[in-house]
Amino acid sequence: MQGNIALLNLDGSYNHQSFYQGKPYEWIDLESIPSTSLFCEKSTLRSIYEKLHERWRSSITFLGSGNYHYISYLLQSRIEKPYTLVLFDHHTDTLPSPSDTLISCGSWVLESLKQFPLLKKVFIIGVSEEAKHHIPDSFYRKVVTYTENSLHTDYLSITKSILKNIPTDSVYISIDKDVLDKKEAVTGWDHGTLKLKQMMRMVRALFKWKEINGVDICGEYPINPTNKYQKQAQDALAKNDSANGFILRQIREGMKAKYKSIQLLNYL
Repeated sequence: MQGNIALLNLDGSYNHQSFYQGKPYEWIDLESIPSTSLFCEKSTLRSIYEKLHERWRSSITFLGSGNYHYISYLLQSRIEKPYTLVLFDHHTDTLPSPSDTLISCGSWVLESLKQFPLLKKVFIIGVSEEAKHHIPDSFYRKVVTYTENSLHTDYLSITKSILKNIPTDSVYISIDKDVLDKKEAVTGWDHGTLKLKQMMRMVRALFKWKEINGVDICGEYPINPTNKYQKQAQDALAKNDSANGFILRQIREGMKAKYKSIQLLNYL
């Protein structure tokens, strides 16, 4: 996995942040594409795919608001070997889409399970107690959930359990910051209670023991011309900028450590 960074401009949220400054990144402007928030017509999804495909050099992708989390579906489509999806999210995103012609931020995991035969297992970490009941019975054996309450007991043991039970060498990681405590990030959705450092320790463990085929991050606070100067919005932007910076540093450090380990093994 290379350390290239892509920022998808769907809602302008990264215009107000600086965590990526001073690092190599590509800015992919998708803001002009209409009707993409929450729900997306599959014909429009193909247009987004084509725009991404033109510049698909990045393995760390920032998606913007959680309203666009369905783009994780597109990012998984390039994986060419059996893999496991590890999702940090306060929701399962396994709800049926209201139409066969639509994909949504709440249905993309279900769509991935239906459409990607190489996706062997999904681990969803930090979901609410209620959300775990949203998984269809037909995919019950392919989805493992760890609720936010369970993570308060012994998340280190849970991390070991996840690593032990992932059935593939290859892993794709998706992060929605609504899984985090609101003291550390603010989104437009209800929040979980996972601590940022705890989440990234789990991510670092995945980097250490698995082959990571890509990472995406979403969960920005919705900013618009009417609220961008309000204190609530400014505070949210500051928290998210800090959280994104920490997430990015930890991912890049995990990649460097993995690279050094591979180099050492090759030397031996």
